[in-house]
Amino acid sequence: MNRRTRTTLAAVVGAVLVIPLGITATTASWNDREWAHGESIGTGILSCDGDAVLDTRSRGTLLAGQLFGVDLDAVAELEQLSLTVDADDGPQPRPGDAIDLASSPPTYTYANPFDVTAVDIVGVNLTGFAIALPGAQSGAASQWTRGATDGRAAGASGLVNDSGGILVSETTPGPQVPQPARIDLTRLLPPITGLDRAELEIGAVAASAQLDGCAALQEQVWGIAPSQAVAERDYGIAGMEVVLEAPAVEALTGAVTAGVADLDAAVGALVGQSGLIAQNLRANLALAVPGVAAASMAGDVTITGLDLSGTVAPFLGLTLDGDGFAIDLANGRILVDVERLAGPLNNAPPNSELVLNADVVNAIVAEAGALLDDWASDVTEALRTAIRDARLGIALTTSVSAAGYTLATVRLGLDATIGQVLSGDATIGVTLSNQPTGLIVGTINLALGALGLPTLSSILSILGGSGGALTAALANLLTTELMNRVTSLGATLSALSAPVIDVLGGVVNALPTVVSVMVNVQPDQEGAPPGSSFVPAGPRSTAEFAVTALRLGLADAAVPGDVAHILFATGSAGPVDLP
Repeated sequence: MNRRTRTTLAAVVGAVLVIPLGITATTASWNDREWAHGESIGTGILSCDGDAVLDTRSRGTLLAGQLFGVDLDAVAELEQLSLTVDADDGPQPRPGDAIDLASSPPTYTYANPFDVTAVDIVGVNLTGFAIALPGAQSGAASQWTRGATDGRAAGASGLVNDSGGILVSETTPGPQVPQPARIDLTRLLPPITGLDRAELEIGAVAASAQLDGCAALQEQVWGIAPSQAVAERDYGIAGMEVVLEAPAVEALTGAVTAGVADLDAAVGALVGQSGLIAQNLRANLALAVPGVAAASMAGDVTITGLDLSGTVAPFLGLTLDGDGFAIDLANGRILVDVERLAGPLNNAPPNSELVLNADVVNAIVAEAGALLDDWASDVTEALRTAIRDARLGIALTTSVSAAGYTLATVRLGLDATIGQVLSGDATIGVTLSNQPTGLIVGTINLALGALGLPTLSSILSILGGSGGALTAALANLLTTELMNRVTSLGATLSALSAPVIDVLGGVVNALPTVVSVMVNVQPDQEGAPPGSSFVPAGPRSTAEFAVTALRLGLADAAVPGDVAHILFATGSAGPVDLP
């Protein structure tokens, strides 16, 4: 994912893209600065060298449209900023309390920072749009307009600076942009087992439109070709993704935590003078010679250098990045990159519709399964390695007896890694002491023989050489109590991966029926979405030049005809009128 991180968002503030408002057209090729043009215009003079006196209009609109039955145009806290500069009456900003950014006639500049914290729309959290950036001064996240009686007009909105410059693009470092706004999609999606919540997160957006109205009128009314473009439009989108809260992701990490707790308990049960290892060695020592008994063990068994929780901690905080999605294990989320599914958000032609591609579902599901399988294998392999590297210390003493006689004191010793024990590269040392001597040996042999047991010397020889058999029994115990538990955890993780994949596949498959995306929306250009409008050019006025960074269409899967649309960040410049 262009992340996540994968993320986990990719967005911008490196270079401020400011299109200078001083766009001018030249009339140097004309010797006569008066042109006849019909009765409606008459014979007039229009100079763009600073003498023009024109009426301008511009606006900046952060949000517009309808969402969950709410007309965003009617939400007071989101009221758009518009500015009319009349050659006779001066600037007329709306709302009237818009902030004057040090206007100096003949140029007037206003901003209208908005308070999205006051917006109360169920299922919508727009607070991310309200965070200004360091160095962006007034109106960092704002609606901005500028108009001048010489015919220059500009409008911008979104993450812009106090000169109307766009501060967002697809390459802005994540820490430098505000948090995204969020729209709850849960009720729009069809029922998907294992999905708690689905939110569409919209990164910082911005749009800017600028118009040299004087040059535009010279071209439009008198046919004078401008030396450069009369209108400039730009936009930026930091990123867009769907965030899924699914219990299945938490179940994966929860299973690892539970598995580690089970292993820790198993380790605790193995150690100590009366733990499972001591009991196992005592029983197998007695089994070496049937009829011989081993007393309770004294001493200790230790396992050191083993931190299972620390071993798995890095895996529990991972984000598994795929192509167009990420599985955020630390926060129990799945992130779906809309740009990966639909196409590039930035630098697109006007009115680009980014169709969500359901064909990628199979590829995403397959990759998600492989990522989770690899993750589970990595977790279990890390646990096995940690266990094998742990050090096992055995220092136990017992006495063996038969036929009512104590035959010897047996000392068992080992200092090796568990891995060495499991691979047969370490052997428990067996040391005998306090064996009977003298005439008592004959008496003991008679008693042993009466019970069908070997002689004392034979028993002691067998016990002295029992280290290999004791080690093999110990290896089996360690495999059963530790390694088999790790294998069982791996099987559990494999089973728990399926619900995660089902949620991801179900949402990605449904998204094309729920969300439509259009970027760089320009109402006057071919392919503009239904309902788009702009002010066309008139005999004495330019057209309106507007651009919207992002248009979202949201449809309820249960009622396909119930569609809401939202326009994020619109800048508009024009019309500019001859007085």
